[in-house]
Amino acid sequence: MPHPFRLSPLLRGALLVALGFVAGTSGAGTERPPQLEPPPFTLRSWQEREGLPSDDMLGVTQDAHGYLWAVSKTTLARFDGTTFLPVPVPEGAVLRGFSAPPAGPAQDGELLLPGTRDRQDLTAGYHLWRRGAFHFVPEPLLADKSPQAAFHAADGTRWIGCADGTLLWRQGAARGRIDTLAGSTSKRPWLFASDAAGRTWALWNNAVHRLDRAGAHAVPLPYPETELKIFPSRSGGVWLVARTTLYRGDAAGNGFTEIRHLPETLRALYLQAALEDRQGRLWFGTRSQGLHRLTGDELRQVSTSSDDIAGLCDDGDDSLWIATDGGGLNRLRTQAHQLFDRDRGLHDNYSYTVAADPRGVLWLANRDGGVARVEGGNVDALARRAGWPSFSARSVHPAPDGRVWIASGLGVFHTDPDKVEDLIRVPELAAWRDVRSTFVARNGDYWLALEPERIGRWRAGELTVFDRSRGFDGREVRAFAEDATGRIWLGAANGALFRSTADGFERVDFPDAAESGALQVIHFDADGRLMIGTTRRGVLMFAPGDFRAPRALDREHGLPNSNVSQLLLDDHGRYWFATRGGIFWAHVEQVRAFAAGRANYVHTIMVGKDDGVPPLSCLGIYQPAAWKAPDGTLWFATRRGVLRTDPAVVAQGRDTVPPVELAALTFDDAPQPLAARVELPAHVRKVQLRLAALNLAMPESILLRVRLEGFDEGWTVLGPDRTVTYPRLPPGRYVLAVRVSHGGARWHLQPALLTLVVPTPWWQTWWFLLTAASAVLAALGFVIRTWSHRRLQRRLRQAEQARAIERERTRIARDIHDDIGATLTRISLLTQTAKQQQAAPSEPLDKIHDATRAITRSLDEIVWAVNPRHDNLESLVYYLANFAQEFLAAAGMRCRLEAPNPTPAIALSSQLRHNLFLSCREALHNAVKHSGATTVTLQLEVQPTALTLRIVDNGRGLAAAPASARAPDRIAAGNGLANMRQHLADLHGECTLANAPTGGTVVTLRVPLHPAPPDENPPRHH
Repeated sequence: MPHPFRLSPLLRGALLVALGFVAGTSGAGTERPPQLEPPPFTLRSWQEREGLPSDDMLGVTQDAHGYLWAVSKTTLARFDGTTFLPVPVPEGAVLRGFSAPPAGPAQDGELLLPGTRDRQDLTAGYHLWRRGAFHFVPEPLLADKSPQAAFHAADGTRWIGCADGTLLWRQGAARGRIDTLAGSTSKRPWLFASDAAGRTWALWNNAVHRLDRAGAHAVPLPYPETELKIFPSRSGGVWLVARTTLYRGDAAGNGFTEIRHLPETLRALYLQAALEDRQGRLWFGTRSQGLHRLTGDELRQVSTSSDDIAGLCDDGDDSLWIATDGGGLNRLRTQAHQLFDRDRGLHDNYSYTVAADPRGVLWLANRDGGVARVEGGNVDALARRAGWPSFSARSVHPAPDGRVWIASGLGVFHTDPDKVEDLIRVPELAAWRDVRSTFVARNGDYWLALEPERIGRWRAGELTVFDRSRGFDGREVRAFAEDATGRIWLGAANGALFRSTADGFERVDFPDAAESGALQVIHFDADGRLMIGTTRRGVLMFAPGDFRAPRALDREHGLPNSNVSQLLLDDHGRYWFATRGGIFWAHVEQVRAFAAGRANYVHTIMVGKDDGVPPLSCLGIYQPAAWKAPDGTLWFATRRGVLRTDPAVVAQGRDTVPPVELAALTFDDAPQPLAARVELPAHVRKVQLRLAALNLAMPESILLRVRLEGFDEGWTVLGPDRTVTYPRLPPGRYVLAVRVSHGGARWHLQPALLTLVVPTPWWQTWWFLLTAASAVLAALGFVIRTWSHRRLQRRLRQAEQARAIERERTRIARDIHDDIGATLTRISLLTQTAKQQQAAPSEPLDKIHDATRAITRSLDEIVWAVNPRHDNLESLVYYLANFAQEFLAAAGMRCRLEAPNPTPAIALSSQLRHNLFLSCREALHNAVKHSGATTVTLQLEVQPTALTLRIVDNGRGLAAAPASARAPDRIAAGNGLANMRQHLADLHGECTLANAPTGGTVVTLRVPLHPAPPDENPPRHH
């Protein structure tokens, strides 16, 4: 269907002729302005928000080491590709006169600023940047002069131009002064330049001079002119702009040849910077007319962040650096990525699939825009131009016979690239209108994902459908691939993997297939390794023929996004990954090292802001969504357009491994001068190191590992800022070791960058420690002696108190025995005498006699308990045995004693002896009264920490005893079982009753053994 707004060929031709005539007549007799450059370059700008000290720049230069210097009106900064490092500007320096040496063996790589020592000391000379700081170099030959400009010649000579026209040259220790131009003044500053032969040129006071040690030699101009600018040349004589004419110096350096006329916008008055790059192109930076490029006879304007260009610098890595006044620092480099979208001629930004035919023409399934082609960078909206029916294009795929297959919402078609007007429908495939993924094998078979659970193969005009009956039980095929043997591999959305057999397909099982998500791309590496992009686990990597343990390359191992929909290998040693989170690449060496288990991390580079590409998202529902064209370019279908990538011009810097340098050193955030060996004060709490591995083209491709030997146990991978921070370091010697990787799997060990020496503080020196230890030992000895003396005195006092108590106890026992005992004995004797004198028995006298005897026995017990001579186990055993014998004999019962022989010499307190005796007496009393026994046995057992006394009878036992005897609180003769337990509880002991195994009762009295404490209170008598 013809487009309603399409012009007829006749009308369109007439309009073009008319427009051409108007353009030709309007331009007659006038100068053509420079054309605005279409974007063959990628522009990247740095401003204050990215760390640039100032957007108002004076210039930019690169030193021999590779550092970029950004010079503003009041600041200086070094740039290594990642970070701007501000550099303090010395007082007295003239920033506008800066100079950095070009790369070469004769150079020392340092920046030079002319001027005076400072604002007070007007000694003339220059400030030289060396080892991280500016050092002033005085020049006696320039006494009373005012240095204004500096220049590094190719042979290593330094030139200094003064305000009065005086020149100084210096090379090593040799120096000289040229007064040829002295006394002349100029309204414009010195301009220096060099030609391809290494000669040095200077522009001063509207005159051009060739400089050497002999003097300044004037070179005549073709015409006198007051507007002059010179700039260096790489391929011949120096360049000169005189008003609006471009000249070039001749080979001998004695004159100039006119090259061409320049537009008024590039006249010398407006020209502030110019250079010839390594490709021979001329670049002109103007004061208000922007940046212009001259290639052959073609002059074009190039867009920058500001039209006020202050300086230009070619870094040697295919990048042009532009210093602007107000727009910060810009970088131009050849564009590697182009996005084809509506702005480039497509009808829809979103193309489902992309593929290239053998001639290199790209075919796009441009969704609702139908099918489009890209040839020579031009978009051909083929479907609408050729009058095809309107349909939504789903998948395109070229075939070996030259045809291009098209799957659409109206069915499946094919066309001949040479006869695109002929769109041929395949009737046998007309029913399949939702085909999202297609593939053409090397033998010409056309494979289609027909339905979620079926796939089809079109061969020789016949469709073969594969489903469960033929081994395919997957769902929604997302990926097709063909291996070296011609087998077809399928990846399904449910994580199932299949490969073709003679008559169908078979499932290839691997661990955690269901957790992998959809299989979106299948790729075979050169060594036969299988790589599968998934939605959840990144890229699964299988060794040839081994599906047992795949390696998963995902976020944990370096991928920015684990939803990988496409995977391509370019011709420059890089794998390209298309994901929902964008497109990125990694070096093949790293990917293969990870697949083989030799590495655990892959460093990836994202395509994005630095490449002039907006954020992109790639999907894997439609295939093929990425393609490698015959010319080596890579094409990716994204939501925002089709991205063309030329790996040949993707910036990656120089092939050699860049040397690593120490860029900054701070102690507690205070900058320090750089040196190979630095002594670290003991009070420093934080040490921060910043390294630089120069790669201005693509600093992200450089990886650094560091280890501070003597402190770090392993290697630390530095982040993008390339800084590492250490806490307070103990005294010792530390060496900073560095390894660098240039994107591959190999790490290159660099020479040691820094030796940190932390001296031992005086409070940690051996003599101080020895003195301190001696003082501590002396103090400790004094404290111990004082404590021991006081402890001894306390023990002596306690012993004296104990002896006093013992003496008092002995006196009490003696007094009781002598006084009360004698009195009771006398009462007993008198009672006996009275009884004998009476003829008839007297009951009162008998009671008095019995009471007296009972009191005497109790008094004997008290004397025994109080007397300290009996504070031992032997006395206790002896006393208990005698008491039991007498008590039981009076009751007509036998007594047996089982005790250690000999009795251990153990000291016992009077309280323990007395309470144990009372409890034993109560037990014997109960046995006599309630047990009905004939024999009672006393068993004494001595343990290291306890003393156990058992009273065993052969009587009736507890079960047959009267209830009153078994009551826990029974009271008999004033003492009961409760009292027995209380006596032992006072000693932290216990009393238990039980039936004996052979009959009778066992009363167990158990008390802990402790050293006998001083007994200040006499025992209680019961």
